Amino acid sequence: MNQIDFAVLVYVVYMIATTFGSYKYGAFMIRKTGILGSQIVVAGAINLVIGILGIVGWSLFSWGVNEFLYVLGIALGIALLFVGELILVIIFLLRRKKLLQDYENTNT
Repeated sequence: MNQIDFAVLVYVVYMIATTFGSYKYGAFMIRKTGILGSQIVVAGAINLVIGILGIVGWSLFSWGVNEFLYVLGIALGIALLFVGELILVIIFLLRRKKLLQDYENTNT
């Protein structure tokens, strides 16, 4: 495994971990506050900002290495960011009853 393979692996794992971390934050805050819509927006914004930071980091790494790697890495980052946002919203909407029920159980 050379340096570029390792960098791509770290990049993909970083983008996946960003989505997972945003979900954990959003689920915790929905259970804590009972507010669904605004917490989904905040979790999505956190995912977006940290994902964009990952894309910027990739740009800085790959700029001097290879133009093909640079362009495809940015495309991969945008695709992972889009899919991560979509998965984040879908999971929140599928689990909204359980998250709100957990809020009600802790506050009664």
